[in-house]
Amino acid sequence: MSTLHLTDLHPRRFFLETWRSIDDDVIAFRNDHAGKSDASTAAYVFIVAAICLTLSDINYLGGQGAFVSFTLFFDDPATPEQHPLLWSIFGWLKPATPYYLSRWYELFQLGYWTAVKLIAYLLIPSIAIAVHPRLSFKNVGLRTDGLGSHLLVYAVLFIPVLLAVVAVSFSESFSTYYPFYSLSMRSPFDFWAWEAMYIAQFFALEFFFRGFMLQPTRRSMGSTAIVAMMVPYVMIHFGKPIEECFAAVLAGTVLGTLALKTRSIWAGFFLHVSVALSMDIVSNLQKGGFRWLQSLF
Repeated sequence: MSTLHLTDLHPRRFFLETWRSIDDDVIAFRNDHAGKSDASTAAYVFIVAAICLTLSDINYLGGQGAFVSFTLFFDDPATPEQHPLLWSIFGWLKPATPYYLSRWYELFQLGYWTAVKLIAYLLIPSIAIAVHPRLSFKNVGLRTDGLGSHLLVYAVLFIPVLLAVVAVSFSESFSTYYPFYSLSMRSPFDFWAWEAMYIAQFFALEFFFRGFMLQPTRRSMGSTAIVAMMVPYVMIHFGKPIEECFAAVLAGTVLGTLALKTRSIWAGFFLHVSVALSMDIVSNLQKGGFRWLQSLF
């Protein structure tokens, strides 16, 4: 992991010099390998990424319709006979009370959504890395050496984002959309159970976009790998408030640059979690006041 200082946040150093350094690495790699690039690895990564993004989309496995089908699988008494193999694998997930009658139905739905994200953004890419001869878990941004020295920089990046979150929290679209779990104010368990799932899927998301999609493709694409990653990253925000979609363009570029500069996904993960938790807390404060916040601790 590269050393990161506050002076590195100057726009010229952070963006232009980082991109130039990444592109210089591509030239050096090609010079060392008779002009060849590692384009086949990039193609492999993007094909796997396209499959993962399709599976996790709300119109397919990641959507509410898929969850309804999931619950019907357990509620149908004929399922064990009609699908014996699937039942032998997943039958233990059948609850004592049907999902749709449970007071935890919405939390179950979000748990399903989280599971799909973990499969699409973490499990499948991990398998793809394990079976590819030129990919390694050491080179997809998971290293933690030097992480402690970056904490002040992460805090500085977080402050303007937090101020922006507070500013937009007064809009109706924001308070209506967040938190995803509408019953998060019901109890401390509701809030923290949801946040635990939210944090888990953010790790998977950062591993997928700033790790799997970005780190292996830098060798053949250079700094343009950031743009190639940023486009689908923005697209997964479709359906959210439009301000967040446009912000994802900037966020994807900044986090992508930071990930390549430090060769690590942890900056994006910590920033994402901090922002997401802040958004949920601020939104709930708008609805319930400080008494709700005090009840969580």
